[in-house]
Formats: sequence, structure tokens, C-alpha cells
Amino acid sequence: MRRTTLLLATIGTVAVLSGAVRAGDGALGEALARYEQSAAARGPAEATGAPSGANTWLSLAATNADKAPASEKSSEKTYVDWRTRRGPAYPGDFWKSLGRWGKEMPATLWDDTKAVATNPWSLAGIAAAGVTGIVLNASGSDNRVADHYTKHGHQLNKFWDNVGDVGGNPGTHFAVAGAMMLSSLAANDAKNYEKSRTLLNALAINGLTTMALKGITRTRSPNGDPLGWPSGHTSSSFCFATVIWEEYGPLYGAPLMGFAAFVGYERIDARNHDFSDVVSGALLGMAIGHAIAQNNKHKFLGMDVVPMVNDEMAVGIGLSKRW
Repeated sequence: MRRTTLLLATIGTVAVLSGAVRAGDGALGEALARYEQSAAARGPAEATGAPSGANTWLSLAATNADKAPASEKSSEKTYVDWRTRRGPAYPGDFWKSLGRWGKEMPATLWDDTKAVATNPWSLAGIAAAGVTGIVLNASGSDNRVADHYTKHGHQLNKFWDNVGDVGGNPGTHFAVAGAMMLSSLAANDAKNYEKSRTLLNALAINGLTTMALKGITRTRSPNGDPLGWPSGHTSSSFCFATVIWEEYGPLYGAPLMGFAAFVGYERIDARNHDFSDVVSGALLGMAIGHAIAQNNKHKFLGMDVVPMVNDEMAVGIGLSKRW
């Protein structure tokens, strides 16, 4: 359907442009004749140096470009669209780059949201989160875990409860990602700017998705919260860990994955969530984090930079674009 739409739009555009060119042929010829006559009237030296035909129009275009306002030329040189840029919009200018990041955020969030909605792995992960939650609850797993804590009580003391509660709080994750963003802008660090922007977008989309699911399902958690499934602490922790793993590697990602698992355990131990809430939250966070991290890998002119190997085993890189 998309290809058909693009084809029809292309045919329509070509038809309109062709009609405009045919209608304007006479006017273009007259304008060219007038320009050449004025060039000849200015003198032999200028007339000799004046190009003719197609070159005349190239010269006119260059003249018009030179007459463009200085502010426009400066803007064109300094600002590059986020789709083709790596790093801050205005390197070395903290406040201007921060403002531009804020203006670009709706577009980048929408782009990442579409990536989540079209990535097969993220869709499979989100579906798995739903199915797993239903199966665990229907099989009595939540009741068995609840019975265990009724008999044996909490396993973690107050200190570790606070570690899981604060460390797994989405607000903490946003604070860390925001600090990464600000420090990368201050240091003019293009690499970490991109990574922190990816992390912020992933946390935002994961948070919105989690809250939407809570509002739709409205399951009651053990502590009486009417918005139980899925666990927001767990989904945010696993989303954070997944993006860090993909952006910085297992050296940083693996410990954060371990901490995310601890957060999930703490939510169950403190009886803030059922077992199914936590498992579904983990799957949801990993699915969204993975899709958004993949969507923000290195790009050139809006296309993905991907490794390539031909039939003769020659290795190189190529550009890929999804439609």
C-alpha cells in the first residue's frame, strides 16, 4: 500500500511539474533573451565572461545565493537536521543546543515510537509480556508466591527495600539520563549526547506504554494499588539496563541487568506487586529498550549504516532504509 501511494504521489508530482514546465517554456525563453541582451549592453568584457544557456541559469542561482541574508546562510551552515546529525545541534553552544534538543524531542519521540511499533522483536516482546502475565496469573503462580510471603514474611530489610524502591524508580532513571545529557552538552561530547538522547526517549516511551497498560487492565496489586500490572519500577529498570547494554556493552549493561532483576524481586518481596506484574514489566522494558536502541544506531543521511559481505567475501558497509 505504501509503495502504491508513493508511486501515485510521484506520478502526480511529475505530471504537475511537467505541466508547469510546458506552460513556462515561453516565459523562460524570454527571460533568458532579456538577460543576455542586458549582459551584452554592459560591455564586451562582461558579455564575454557571461555564461550562456544552462550555465546562465547556474550563474543566476549562484548570484541569488550570494544575495541571501547573512542570518539564513549562517543558519544553513550551523544547523543540521537530527535525522542526519550526530551530536548536539550547535557544538560548543550549550544553551542553544539544549533548546534545539527540546524542539526536536517530539519528532524524535515519534520516530522511536514508530520503531517500537514496527520492530518485530519489540512486538514479540510486548505480546510475550501480555501472554506471560495472563498465564502466570491463571496458573495460580501469583497465589503461590503470595502464600509463601504470608507464611515466611519479607526477606529483605528496610535498607534493601529502599535501595530497590529508589534505584528502580523511573524518576531516578530520568534523573541519571538527564545528567548524562547535560554533561555531554557541556563537554561537547557527540557520542554520549546521542546515547543519552536514546536513553531518555526509551524511558519516556516505556513509561507512557506502561501507564497506558495499567490504565487499560486496572489489576489490583497486593498493596491495594488499582494499577498493578505491569510493574513500572521493573519495566523502567529493564529498559534502562537494555539501552545501556546496547550502547555501552555488557561491562556496564550486565550489572544493571542484575540490579533490574533485584528491583523486580524487591517489588515482590515488599508485596508491591505480584509475580506476573514483575515478569511482564521486565519483558516490556527489554522489548522497548531494544527497539529504540536499534533505531538510533549510526545513520548517514537518514539511512542505517550496516555491514555488508558480497559473494566474493569482500567486506564493507552499506546504507539501508526501511519503507
